[in-house]
Amino acid sequence: MRRHDLSHRTIGPNGVSKDFDAVTFPDSTLDRLMTIPDSSASTTTTGTIPSNLAGHAANPEVDPCDVAEAAMPDLVFGDLAPTDEEWVRDHTIICNYCANVLSSLEHVCSSLDECADAAEQRPASRRPASSLCLGVPEARYGFMETPVGDVLIATSEDGVVEVSYLDNTDTYDSLRDLERRGYLVYQRQNHIRPVIDQLSEYFAHERRHFDLPVDLGGVSEFTRSVLTATNQIPYGNVRTYGDVAGEIGKPRASRAVGNALGRNPIPVIIPCHRVILSSGAMGWYTGGPEIKRALLGIEGIHYGVRQRAAQQSLGIER
Repeated sequence: MRRHDLSHRTIGPNGVSKDFDAVTFPDSTLDRLMTIPDSSASTTTTGTIPSNLAGHAANPEVDPCDVAEAAMPDLVFGDLAPTDEEWVRDHTIICNYCANVLSSLEHVCSSLDECADAAEQRPASRRPASSLCLGVPEARYGFMETPVGDVLIATSEDGVVEVSYLDNTDTYDSLRDLERRGYLVYQRQNHIRPVIDQLSEYFAHERRHFDLPVDLGGVSEFTRSVLTATNQIPYGNVRTYGDVAGEIGKPRASRAVGNALGRNPIPVIIPCHRVILSSGAMGWYTGGPEIKRALLGIEGIHYGVRQRAAQQSLGIER
């Protein structure tokens, strides 16, 4: 097999050389792979790929790399004659450029096969998650009307990832936050139905505990520890920021606890509204003081002018 000059060979936008001969081979390697096949076209080497590749590549007016690249999809799909497959593989031994093209093509096909295998193992109604192919988790989001305003809800394969109050946060900002946490976001209203059902029961005073997994992906370890401790506060009870700081083993970090709770991505379900100031005052809340007051009211803690209910729950004398 003769060697060829690669000194002027440059890569074009479709992954093959810019000097690719479109007349001899009308379809580039990647274009042929990604184009939906014509059912009327032959899938054998009698189409655009000539047989006897070695003989064709021996033509001094033909670049062997063009011959090899054009035949690679057929090689990957098992449609090349054994002698032609042997020629392509022999060519990639002496041509690093073509070896890289073939390796990339085989990697793409292998990834697609893995996705197809995963799809066969799942219910027909569920497509394989993008994480199987791209290593990036999906977050499917939708919307819900609640007594405290509209909210955006997002879930992943692992649980609830986001509950945003849209009266205070723009939808776009909420989705950007999810992307910064490492998720691909898609609007899928049906995926959040279990969350809507349980939140509806909570607002109707019919639920005291959420049976929903949560996904704290993209959250710092400190914030995760704060949210985990906060999630243990029972319905109808309150704790102070100092209490939560002590619970995570950092008794002097009450201010940092407050900042972490201000970044709680899953309010209501992780009940940061149950954390108040040591004085018995409500303190700041990501959805605003009126929403915090409403949530505590649902749980039987009614803040009056002198905050009697909160003070009693903490054992504070008036």
